[in-house]
Formats: sequence, C-alpha cells, structure tokens
Amino acid sequence: MPDPTPATEDLATFLRRQDADALVGLLLELAESHEPVRERLARLQLSEQPDALAAEFRRTLTSWRRSRRFHGYRESRERGHMFEGWLDEVARELLPRDPRAALALFEAFIEADTSWFDHSDDSDGAIGQAVRAACRYWLTAAAHCDPPPGGWARRLIRLREADQYGARDELLGSADLLFDEPALRSLVAHYDAQMSKVLASAAPGASLPIEVYGVSAALTLLSEALRDPDVRVRAVLRYSPEPNPLQRESFAQAYLEADRPADALPWLQGAWGHQEDRRLSLMVEALDRLGRRDESARICRQLFERTLAAFHFRQWLERLPESERAAARADARQRALDHADPAVAAALLLELGDADSAEARLIAAHERFEGASYAGLTPLVEALRAQGCLRGETVVLRALLVDILDRAQTRAYGHAARYWSRLGEIASAGADLSPLPAHAEFEAGIRSRHGRKVSFWGRVQGTRDAT
Repeated sequence: MPDPTPATEDLATFLRRQDADALVGLLLELAESHEPVRERLARLQLSEQPDALAAEFRRTLTSWRRSRRFHGYRESRERGHMFEGWLDEVARELLPRDPRAALALFEAFIEADTSWFDHSDDSDGAIGQAVRAACRYWLTAAAHCDPPPGGWARRLIRLREADQYGARDELLGSADLLFDEPALRSLVAHYDAQMSKVLASAAPGASLPIEVYGVSAALTLLSEALRDPDVRVRAVLRYSPEPNPLQRESFAQAYLEADRPADALPWLQGAWGHQEDRRLSLMVEALDRLGRRDESARICRQLFERTLAAFHFRQWLERLPESERAAARADARQRALDHADPAVAAALLLELGDADSAEARLIAAHERFEGASYAGLTPLVEALRAQGCLRGETVVLRALLVDILDRAQTRAYGHAARYWSRLGEIASAGADLSPLPAHAEFEAGIRSRHGRKVSFWGRVQGTRDAT
C-alpha cells in the first residue's frame, strides 16, 4: 500500500508524484470548461515559437485598443486586473524567450494608456496600477536587450514625456531596474539642466512656470531610485529656498527612509503650525535612531500633553525609566479625569487599565456625546467591547448612529445598520443600560425621526437577514 500523502506536502510536490497521463487528462478537462486554461495551453504550444507567441499577445492588445466601449467603476477595476494578468503572462511566457518582443509589447501597452484612461472610470486606480506595472516590466525587459542608438535614457525620457496621466512616473521611480548609479546620475544631470532652463525663462516677480513642478517631480522620482534624498532636496530648494512645512516634512521623511536621521534633524527645526504634531513625531523617530532617548522622551511627553492620545502616552511611557512610570501613570489618569472630551478621556483611561472610570465618563456625557469623529470613535468601540463595557459601548454606538442619520450620510448607512444590529445584540443579552435610556425607547426615537430613510432601513433588514 502506498504511503499516505503527508499532511504538510505542498501542491507542487503532490503533483510531481502523479501519473503524467492523469495530469494530461485533467488539463484537457479543465480546458474544455475554462477559457483561461484553454488559452494558456494554446500559448504553451507556441512556447518554442516566440514570434507566434508574441503575435498572439499582440492580437489581444490590438483588440483592447480598438474597443471604444466605456467601462464603469466596477468594470474598470476588473479591467485593470485583466491588464495586469496579461502583462504578467507576457513577462512569464515571452520575456525569457524574446526580450525584445516583450519590450515592444510593454511599450505598446504604455503608449496606449490614453485609450485605457479615456474609456475607464479609474476611481479605484486599477488601470493606473496596470500602467505602472507595465513601466516596471519595460525597464526589466530593456535590461535584457541591447540598447538602441542613443541609449536607453533618451528612449525612457521620450516615453515619459508623452505621459498625460502621471501613471508613467514609475519609469523614473524604478529606473534602477535598468540603469546603474552613473547612468541614474546622468538622468539627474539632464533634469537639473532642464530645471535651470525653465527657471531662467521665468520673468522676475512672476509666478513660477508650471514646468518647474514637473521637473522637480522627475528629480524626486530619481532620488528614490538612487535612494539619495539630496537630489530631491536640491531640486526643491532651487525654486523654493524657504521650504514650507509640507516640503520640510518630505525632506525629513526621505532622510529617515534612507537611514540618515542626522540629516533629517535640520528640517525638523521650528514650528509647523497645524502640522506641529507631525513634526514632533518625526523628531522622535530621528532622535530614537540616533540613540538620544532622553530627548525623544521629552518630546513624547510634550505630544501626550498636547493631545492626551493613548498612542503618545505609550510612546512616552516606553522611554521612561521604570522608577518614573508610576508617577507618569498617575499624572495621565488625572489629566484624563479632568479632560473635557469624554471620548479622549475614555480612550486614555482604558489604556491605563481603568475601564470603570472610562465607562463612567461616557455615561455621564451620554446626552451631549457627539458621534462625528468616526475615525477616533470606532477604535474606542472595539476597546470598550473588549473590556466588557456594554454601557460605554452603547453610548458611542448610539452617537455614531445618530450622527449618520441626522446628517443623512447615505454612504455610511451600511455602518449605521451594523451599529443598529450591535445595539440590538446588547439589549437582547439583557445588559443593564441604566442610567441610559432603555433600548426600546432609543429605537422608538430613531424610527420616529428617521422612519422615511428607506435606504437605511433596507440595510437594517439586510443586516438582520445575514445574521
């Protein structure tokens, strides 16, 4: 008797043990009912005829280009995935056999991007993702081909300059797939010269030409390919010698990503106005990497005292000596009890392990509790549920539900229906909600004020049917 298949055996190992005739039969059976399998096998028959294989791929591409049908949002998402599948097939089946033919197909796909975008609602970004994938494949295929007269740089620049949608930026962002560092530096020199030319054409005192920002974007992409933030910084400083907070943030982030925290620090000096919390967070990261934990601890405390956010409290506590943590916890608890916002206070008290006080703050504020801050309140709901604080969870869920219905946020009705369902679960479990209004009273009020919101009630029914 043959040994049973080991439980840990992977599919590839299992298939290699099977009889060849049995596998042939299985493939033929699948090909009868699955067109992708049939097409894949047909291309496999052409594997030793790269010209014929390339022609088969080209016929598919030509049929797509000739189509004038507009694809809506959902269709465009599927279309983008179909494009990526075709690109993957070209890379897998043709590129190893005929890199130049594969390169031509990738380039033709890229050059057809106007057709892809003009006939698609690409709100999902799937079409753009396919074009970016084609750019990466183009670079990979070019690296396997002899360069054309004038070199690859000229051809790449021409291909990118014809871009009308911004999806071809990957040609520069991933240029290291094709070019070594000296060649990338030559591309930087090309765009530096272009920057000089554009800036020289600007009239004194006039607004900067729009081309400046396009050249700056190209240099930024090349700085990523080179992993050299200095290229980005120099480009921006040429037209913006006093960078604004957004630019300074991009400089600091780039230096941190390049593991150059000391170079990030100069761009983190001075206040950033409404982005001050972001500046301080980046400062903490830079100081930590430099081993300056005492300084980063002081900034974490500053961030915590500004926001009372549980995340910043954890950051501060992690950097304190064990002997100072009890005092920090006591200070944080008192700040939470004194804080005006019950949601912020409750989140911090939960972080401190004081679920009873967290729930008490929410219950005390239930009549005026607001549910507009969705991003901050949904994690609070989960934390309350985890601690078994059903009354506190009820306060927050009711506020979220009421806010969505009062503002008639139809796109959020699915969330509202889930809140309604969860409130019903809490009530059905027999939880004591006092001193909150009873669930029946709350439900009656919602039906009275929002009974005509048929879209919401349809979602409620759907949620109920699904449970």
